[in-house]
Amino acid sequence: MTTQAEELLGAQVTGADGKVVGTVEQVFRDDVDGTPAWARVRSGKTGRFVPLGSSQVTRDGLSVPYDTQKIMGGPNIDAGQHMSAAQAEELSRYYGLTVPMQQTQGQQTQGQETQAEQAQGQQTQQMQQTPQSQENLTDEEWLVRQEERLQVGKEMLETGRIRLHRYVDVEPVEQAVHIFHEEYDIERMPVNADERTHDFAEAEQEIILHEERAVLRKELVPVERVRLIARRVEEDKAYRDELRRERIEIEPEQQLAQSGIQSDSSIRKNPGR
Repeated sequence: MTTQAEELLGAQVTGADGKVVGTVEQVFRDDVDGTPAWARVRSGKTGRFVPLGSSQVTRDGLSVPYDTQKIMGGPNIDAGQHMSAAQAEELSRYYGLTVPMQQTQGQQTQGQETQAEQAQGQQTQQMQQTPQSQENLTDEEWLVRQEERLQVGKEMLETGRIRLHRYVDVEPVEQAVHIFHEEYDIERMPVNADERTHDFAEAEQEIILHEERAVLRKELVPVERVRLIARRVEEDKAYRDELRRERIEIEPEQQLAQSGIQSDSSIRKNPGR
């Protein structure tokens, strides 16, 4: 895997069964070539390790060829900031990966001789560079100063659920339509004297009256498409914490005497340290 370790931090981890295992909390590199080898996956309050050699980086995060049950059933290892060779070997055996073979006796002897020669050369160089006043210093005469450093990881949490529901509402409508209907009327006209007469007899006339009526018809018409999508909003947030740092200073002899500590002139003073 050629992906940088910083790109994997906070990535969502998906198992072979398609389930989300958690998020990448920490990445451990290989001691030989420095490539990302193991990732600690945080799922709630539980942290488990997955190998990165056969994993793939996708648009959704990190895809691993192991199901969720296999990953969560792995060894509970407290690696801190560095994974030891024994811890890496234990994880490799659990996932069925190839464990590096032990060196043969000849390779071990040759390696030990090479390391001895290198150590002897470094020791000779240090003796040449070390002042005469520091040749006999022991570990008890050194003060080791430590400090804490902050490492920030990210995890994916569910903040809420939004749901769309389609209802059917009934709304009364009113629309004006122009129509007509027929009514009857009697029209009378006078006749001339020379109008031809006819015999007395009964007669009748019939007409048909009409009217228009509105015919209502409904049709189903699509209006719009509606769906829910998740919109990713990126922002920078400041998180506060406190880090401890050790400080080493020189105390004058007067303060040592006041605190009840006797000054020993036989102790070498090294103001430069």
